[in-house]
Amino acid sequence: MAMSAASSLAAPIDFSIDPERSSLDMSIEVDVGIASSTDSATSTLSGNLEIEFDSNSNPGAITIHDLMVVLDQTMDFNWPFSFFGSAQATMTGASMSYATPKTPTGPVPISDGGFVFPSVSVLLDGELDVSYDILIVGSGAQVVVLGDQGAFSSEFVGDLVVDGEVATITTTLPLSVSQPFMDDDGNELGTVTTTGTAMIVAVGTIPGCRADLDGNGELDFFDVSAFLDAFGAGDPVADFDDNGAYDFFDVSAFLDEFGSGCP
Repeated sequence: MAMSAASSLAAPIDFSIDPERSSLDMSIEVDVGIASSTDSATSTLSGNLEIEFDSNSNPGAITIHDLMVVLDQTMDFNWPFSFFGSAQATMTGASMSYATPKTPTGPVPISDGGFVFPSVSVLLDGELDVSYDILIVGSGAQVVVLGDQGAFSSEFVGDLVVDGEVATITTTLPLSVSQPFMDDDGNELGTVTTTGTAMIVAVGTIPGCRADLDGNGELDFFDVSAFLDAFGAGDPVADFDDNGAYDFFDVSAFLDEFGSGCP
């Protein structure tokens, strides 16, 4: 009869977004009624994801605890409206963040390395400094606060690759939000619609499970047997208190970790 340790929930793991492999292609449409125009810009991304697996040794489900995606570059936009005029803008301090802190999303299953969150609540933040000179609409300057658009729901589709203790998550995060374009007097001049797709590659370290000595992702009799064999042979893998000696304290430390389950 196999002997199994009680399992415990895996702690969330911090994944760092790799700016060399992560980017956002963003388009902004300005519609002022008499005409509309769209311009696009690109930025690399940095930040982090906080992810929990049901099992760090053999992930079968994934939960999102937090995310913060920062646009590394200032983004400039130009909207020509033919003979009606034009508008220009610079986006600064832009980011996308998890809109429901302390409320995890998931878990969803991992199948063949892939996963899909049908809906993740996200906030877009930053400022769009706009200047315009448009026939009928008028001329002026206005700051569009992207956070005023409120939270929006986005599908979060990704893949997980685990190589030893290094885990890599590759995801896409589409965005589509719209808000009124107002002048300083509160008059609505038109609509600003922001769309795009963030390609995110994030890397994290999965904590090891020392008590899983046979490396099969489960704690059972075979791990106990492997420990006793290693202990009797003076194998360093059995030196659980890392003091160079093999004694009762190693046995006690192994049993404590075995009883706690893999992280």
